[in-house]
Amino acid sequence: SMIPHWYTPADTLLLKTVHQSLLRM
Repeated sequence: SMIPHWYTPADTLLLKTVHQSLLRM
């Protein structure tokens, strides 16, 4: 989701998932 300068728990979870995916590449 699009976030300004605050993060919702769901956004944080999404970012962590994306980060893990990038690390696997």
